[in-house]
Amino acid sequence: MSIGKKIKELRRKNDLTQEKLADYLGVSYQAVSKWETDVSSPDLALIVPLARLFDVTTDELFGMDGENARRMEFDKAYENYWQKDIEQMYIIAQQAVSEFPGDYKYIDWLASMEFYKAFDDDYRSGGSKDYFDSMLAKARKHYDIVIEGCRESEIREKSLFGIILTLKYLGNLEEAKKYAELLPEKQGYSRDMLLELCTEGEEQLSIRQRIVYQKTSELLTALRNIWEYPEEESNCVRAAVDYSEKLIKMMVPDGNYYGFYWNLYQLYLKRAAISMVDNELDNAVNNLAIAKEYASKRDSYSTNGKCQYTCTIFDHVTDDISCEQLPNDSIDYWKSCVNQKLFDPLRDREDFKQLVADADNE
Repeated sequence: MSIGKKIKELRRKNDLTQEKLADYLGVSYQAVSKWETDVSSPDLALIVPLARLFDVTTDELFGMDGENARRMEFDKAYENYWQKDIEQMYIIAQQAVSEFPGDYKYIDWLASMEFYKAFDDDYRSGGSKDYFDSMLAKARKHYDIVIEGCRESEIREKSLFGIILTLKYLGNLEEAKKYAELLPEKQGYSRDMLLELCTEGEEQLSIRQRIVYQKTSELLTALRNIWEYPEEESNCVRAAVDYSEKLIKMMVPDGNYYGFYWNLYQLYLKRAAISMVDNELDNAVNNLAIAKEYASKRDSYSTNGKCQYTCTIFDHVTDDISCEQLPNDSIDYWKSCVNQKLFDPLRDREDFKQLVADADNE
């Protein structure tokens, strides 16, 4: 409703003539008539007096109360729209975009419904290929509008994900990859998870293996957070150490551990500490020796640059940590650990002295 129509409605509701309203405001009744017929609008200086006279808010005077109610209707329909009837949501999304042009949330909503509509009549299940492509083309256009203009990260990222899927099913994989590169890394998904959607063959296999490698590393980090707990006698700590080694050796059965050497020498240092708590001094020395061996391999690996895994599950994964540490960084860390007071009972043992001497020579 225009402000003129609203003034007319409120004037009649308050039993006022045009002349009486004009007198209250200090204007001519012709001015009031022009307002009510939308020929002209009241001066801005009269808006607040008009609202006070009619005992309404300025938003109500401008008809914004109805607009807010309408937006609330659309927002209610928007909630979990992907779980609702596709045809109904498609119609409502079209209405929302029409009534609130430029609202990026509603434009993304419409794009999503166009994507769903394409698959609701999927040509692979007997539907029309032309209709499928046309709906995806509409979705792509609307997603692009959001990506180009929206500054709200959540909505923009939602449209980026949508356009990647849309381009995938339109067969434009190279273009889909460009959009995937625009998505920021976030907890819960990685850029690789989206690039995987845009690739085929060996390239897709490489990305899938890289995702498994990343998830394996994340799980090892989570387990390490448990076995770093200071109470070495805790059964949970001991189990976390054991599971960490089992996981590494299960994923890399051929022994070319490369990036996992770091995890291995760290967990054997932890095992040495646990052995000291259990007063098993022979085991402690043995675990320190294994930890030193893995630390040496870690340092050697880090100076060799990139390494290609040879195990089946990671044979498309190349690891590169050559820039992450200083020379002998792992051995130096091993030496700092064995200098801890915890290992004092080993200082007079010849096998322990030999381990330390060998480390000093590396």
